[in-house]
Order: sequence, then C-alpha cells, then structure tokens
Amino acid sequence: MKRALLPLALLLSLGTYLALSQATLPEGPGKELVLAKCQTCHDIGFVARERLSRERWDAVLSEMVMRGLQVTPEERGRILDYLATYLGTEPPPATPPAQETPAPKTGAQVYANCQGCHGPQGEGTPPTFPPLKGHVEKLLRAEGGRAYLLAVVLYGVQGVIQVEGQAYEGIMPGFAWLSDEELALVLNHLAAWGAPEGFRPYTPEEVQAARAKPLTPDEVLKLRQGLKLP
Repeated sequence: MKRALLPLALLLSLGTYLALSQATLPEGPGKELVLAKCQTCHDIGFVARERLSRERWDAVLSEMVMRGLQVTPEERGRILDYLATYLGTEPPPATPPAQETPAPKTGAQVYANCQGCHGPQGEGTPPTFPPLKGHVEKLLRAEGGRAYLLAVVLYGVQGVIQVEGQAYEGIMPGFAWLSDEELALVLNHLAAWGAPEGFRPYTPEEVQAARAKPLTPDEVLKLRQGLKLP
C-alpha cells in the first residue's frame, strides 16, 4: 500500500512537504523566502518525512507554479536551492549559529506572510485566492465583522466563501504562530486599505483575548456565514 501511494505524494502541494513549524524549519539561505511564499497557504504541521532530490523538488515547484504560486525566476531558484540543500536526499550542512532577527515593525512587513496568496496590494489571485482590498472594509462595516476578521487571521477558515461575487473553496491556515503585536499590526495594515469612519485599531490585548477562545476553521466559517455582507 505504501508503494502504491508514494507517487501521489509527488503531486501534493509544496506546503505538504513543508508542513513544519517555523521553529523546526532548518536554518539556511532562503528559509524566509520559503516561509513567505510557500508556508502561508498551508497548515504548519510536521516535518516532511520524505527527502527529495533536486530534480523531484523542481517538479513539485513546477506543479505549484501551475496551481498559482507567484514567484520570480530568481525567487524560484532560491527556493529550489534551499529545498534541495536542506530537505534533500543528502545530509544538510551544519546549521549556522542562530541569529536573532528584529521583530517586524510595520504591518506591511508582517503582511509579507500573506502576499504570496493575496497579492502585494491585497488584489488576490482569482479564482484561487480572494482579494482583500475592498472586501476587508465590507467585513469591518458588518456587525460581527471585526471579530471575524481577527478570527480568520488567527485561526484560518475552511469551506466555500463568496468574495465580490466569486466563490472560493479551500483552506486558509491561521497565523497563530505570529505574536499578538504582529497580528495587531497586520490587521491594522488590512484596515488601512479601507475601514469605516471611527474605526478603532486592533490592539495586542484584543488579539490576546481572542486566543483565549480558540476556534476551528469550520467554526470560523460559521462566523462568516452569520455576517450580513452586501
């Protein structure tokens, strides 16, 4: 049975092979790019059991580009180099000493985790990933929309949603691994594209309170279905 299923693994998304936490993703040149471009659209889970050759990683990347992954040729090359080196068939090089990096200072910096799917300016990549610009304002104007927006960024959502007349079906992973401060920053960055008059900026304390009431992606979908969106 295992041998019969193995070829199917090559058709799985890059995120399946990269289902690992930021803490366990091997350090090395290209790590941050892999996180920004690949892991944002997939659940963070366990380290991939399979180790692939450069040629097989190249095939997986080609498949993901066909599915909508937006990368420049230079970025694709850096991602492939990282995967082949640190998740390849040969033992990776020794891990360099950990270096502390400053936490993002702006919402735009945190949003780099989202733009691989939703675009640099929130334009989305229909029909695969919905736009945020314009839609976030509608969410914030709806009763309960503020809490939903926080929940979907924190916990993700799964199921069919309608955005600007287009149906989208899939799984958006949550970003609970970001700090309360980072989540507040990115939420306010989204609101900067359009928010109702008198909008009250999100705060780390508000995010912390939401963490105390964890939700599943299916429960987040039910929150959305209860909104009265135009």
